[in-house]
Amino acid sequence: MSSLIEVTDAAVAYGRTEVVRGVTLRVDAGTRVSLVGANGCGKTTLLKAICKLLPTVRGTICVDGRNVAATSRKELANAISMMAQISEQWFDFSVLDTVLMGRYGKRGSALAGTSADDVRVVQSCLRTVGMLELAEESITRLSGGQRQRVMLARAFAQQPKVIVLDEPTNHLDLKHQAELFEHLAAWVSEGERAVLQVMHDLNLARAYSDVVLLMEDGRVIADGTPDRVMRDALLDSAFGFDVREFMRRSYKLWGGEPT
Repeated sequence: MSSLIEVTDAAVAYGRTEVVRGVTLRVDAGTRVSLVGANGCGKTTLLKAICKLLPTVRGTICVDGRNVAATSRKELANAISMMAQISEQWFDFSVLDTVLMGRYGKRGSALAGTSADDVRVVQSCLRTVGMLELAEESITRLSGGQRQRVMLARAFAQQPKVIVLDEPTNHLDLKHQAELFEHLAAWVSEGERAVLQVMHDLNLARAYSDVVLLMEDGRVIADGTPDRVMRDALLDSAFGFDVREFMRRSYKLWGGEPT
């Protein structure tokens, strides 16, 4: 199984404060990998470093065999796409034009116009996420959930090998949460592809991950299958409270009896 992301002893800092330190991880083709952990443990910072939005203080990060530090952002865009937490700042672009931005890395130059192939790919991606009928609508008029689906279409339109997502279920109702993960699972199954996602909902992380990486205080303290990593002692340490008891109380509200 080929590796699409390799992080070796990486440290990332804001100013003089190291937020991520000594992280080593691997994301293989055909896998969905979730980063979980308490707020402030370094999950989003690590994603930004992998996507070359933040520099590493030490260590190396490689995506699809390329050293990120020595790769231009345009070249990197052909290998990895990042779907960040949804922003409230939007220009008055149409849905179609917003997704077409994902095709930048495929163009020969910055001055190259939109090709018929670009439009075909974008329409296919919008159809996949159920947004094709709103292709000409201004993105400023969409709901948060609809915008999130447009951003997923843009990630698909880049045709990368890896999609990185930061809390991808923000603004999505339950139905569209399930659909998003089904879209990602289908996308990963189609070739040498992988997903790396930050997840706050532990139930979703367990259900929609092949591998889970648990972070605490800027480090990965456990990695492996969800059953191996999402155990009482590890989760209680990372989150600072009794996770299983919280889950039990939540389940009982629905009339269930936890096993």
